[in-house]
Amino acid sequence: MRFRVSADEKAALAAASAREGVPESEFIRRLLRAETGLFMPVADVDRPTIEGLQEQFRKIGGNLNQAVRAMNAGRVGYEPALAKSLAALLGMMQPMNKRLAEMARPARARRSPDP
Repeated sequence: MRFRVSADEKAALAAASAREGVPESEFIRRLLRAETGLFMPVADVDRPTIEGLQEQFRKIGGNLNQAVRAMNAGRVGYEPALAKSLAALLGMMQPMNKRLAEMARPARARRSPDP
């Protein structure tokens, strides 16, 4: 993506990105995400908590898959309403886990100036 800005806008962008310690492209990305309601990368201190939630989702998903497999294999009685509910739960978990992964993505670090 390319666009033109005035010298004053460029200086303001450079100062703001330096203040945040991220490249200008990451600063613009954060502005876009904040304006459009997309998830922002979380602080490093919050990342382990989100990764823990992802692990819990993985475990829950594994349990749901086992329940569906047991019904499909005939090890337990097939209940259409339960099968539909389990499939719906699995379908809801995938986007939530994807959002958690987006939130846990580390922000791009500012590159060191070339010597």
